[in-house]
Amino acid sequence: MKKFLLPLFIAALFPGRASAAPEPAQVLTLPGILSEVKTANPSLAAARRQLGLLQAEVVINSAYPNPSIEIDKSASSVFDGYEIKAVQPVPLTRRAATAGAAASASYEAAQKELQALETAILSSARKAWYALQIAVERRNFEEKNLRFSMDILNKIEMRLQTGEAGNSDLARAKVEASRSGYHLQEAETTQRATAGELNTLMGRRPDAPVAVSENGGFSLAPVAAMLEPLEKYTELALARRFELRALALNGKAANLGLTLEKDKRLPVPEFGLIRGTDGGSSYSRLFLGLELPLWYNNNGEIKRALAHKAALDYEVQRLELEIRGQVYSAWLELGLAQKRLATSRETVVLLNDLKRTAAQDYLSGKIDLTAFYETNRVFLEENVSYLDALKEYYEKTAQLEAAANIGEEK
Repeated sequence: MKKFLLPLFIAALFPGRASAAPEPAQVLTLPGILSEVKTANPSLAAARRQLGLLQAEVVINSAYPNPSIEIDKSASSVFDGYEIKAVQPVPLTRRAATAGAAASASYEAAQKELQALETAILSSARKAWYALQIAVERRNFEEKNLRFSMDILNKIEMRLQTGEAGNSDLARAKVEASRSGYHLQEAETTQRATAGELNTLMGRRPDAPVAVSENGGFSLAPVAAMLEPLEKYTELALARRFELRALALNGKAANLGLTLEKDKRLPVPEFGLIRGTDGGSSYSRLFLGLELPLWYNNNGEIKRALAHKAALDYEVQRLELEIRGQVYSAWLELGLAQKRLATSRETVVLLNDLKRTAAQDYLSGKIDLTAFYETNRVFLEENVSYLDALKEYYEKTAQLEAAANIGEEK
């Protein structure tokens, strides 16, 4: 029999998993699951592939203009000659360096956005892992309750033969046993659905077998850490959130883009050499070409770059406000979840003894079956409520850690 280092009331309510049939699946710990999510999650894999496109843009935009060569050969029988012209554009500004730096900043911003996505997905994986742990406990609880219901049904059938119970008691016991069977099936379905969600996050088929380790920070009676002041989490979020870092890099790229568009108002000289023959005589001459921005001075592109920069400047303010709101909500909700868990735990302790006493009172004839089942109903509801409170506590903890970007190593 497996031993829990938990209070006795928890061990009584949620029996050891040794009674359940072993699952033919690799047992996964929380660190192992997070590692697999990082490696195989489809959304993360797709985002990494998109980075390759931006990396190529850095190379493309950093390239210096290529030279060009033109060859002109006369096809006339009267004129026998040819002409070769080699031309090299020579930008007056460091246009290629500026464009390359802008593309590099955009690439780095995309890397930060990938890290932000990874943080969100790892938070979802952590929630799914805790949810699966709790779903397993819920299934175990419903299995125990079904055995208890069948035991009561058997006792009532024996009491019916001795005249100590009536047909109405037997009918009620059958209804409760049937209801317990349905609740067990419901718990098994929830467990399978939660396992499917976790599998999907790991890039697996949802119906793949999965079993979770009993270690890794999960407890049926967690000791909630005291919450830090709101300002502490907000400060961490504003300093660590990858979205803000990505936005700063996009702002850098926008500034470089504006500089690049302004530089394009200057013409790009083209220097070249022309060599050829005409009537048997050779000649050479230098060539200078220049595009004059008389009709269009890149005004539209500059205006677009300014608008993009202004939009990013506003986005910084909007994102900071959004992050503050996320941290505030997560902080409040975790505090409430801690309170709900503590209150529910106290209720479960009291009802555990109350149910045992009610069962003994019914079998001894002190109370009728209706009174016993009313006590049992409250017992079942409060135990399920405790598991829901436990799930909410772990979810809200993960939510606050993600909002403040505390990190998956916790």
